[in-house]
Amino acid sequence: MEVVVEQFFELSPSTLAVIGLPNETRKGYFTRVLDYDETFDYETAYSTQRVMDYTCREFGISLRGLIEGARKLSGITHKPPIAIDRISGMYFFPVESPMKKSCTWIAHSHVSKVEKQDPYNCTIIFKNGRNITLDISYASMINQLYRTAQYRYLLSNRVEDIIEHAHHVAERQKF
Repeated sequence: MEVVVEQFFELSPSTLAVIGLPNETRKGYFTRVLDYDETFDYETAYSTQRVMDYTCREFGISLRGLIEGARKLSGITHKPPIAIDRISGMYFFPVESPMKKSCTWIAHSHVSKVEKQDPYNCTIIFKNGRNITLDISYASMINQLYRTAQYRYLLSNRVEDIIEHAHHVAERQKF
């Protein structure tokens, strides 16, 4: 019997969300990837965890490595945001534990606003007008947005400090 390996595309700066959904026909989960341009949306039989890890590895590090780095830098121990690629602005935050195969990830740069639906659901409206409703409270979603903004700030400052230090070292070596 031939094994068919499903191919999927890595995430890009135009990715809005990576959504974990239960697979009713097979036990487990599948993933729906929402793109800025709806015509580029796709689904894969792989879990969100695998899709995220694949993309992270394409940028030179594992999902687990990015999570551990974010925890160390920010002190955020639960549901830390990650920076897949700072240059292109690929910052994502998880809606639930990132180690769950069902975890939905949201691209921070594309979020326009969040609307409360009821105590346990909210709708994320992206900058292009697309939206998704998730089983997460409004307060939790706002917390994740703010924590991701804080992480972006901390990471940016850390990089600036490294560049400034390297500049001073280079200046001293001229003499």
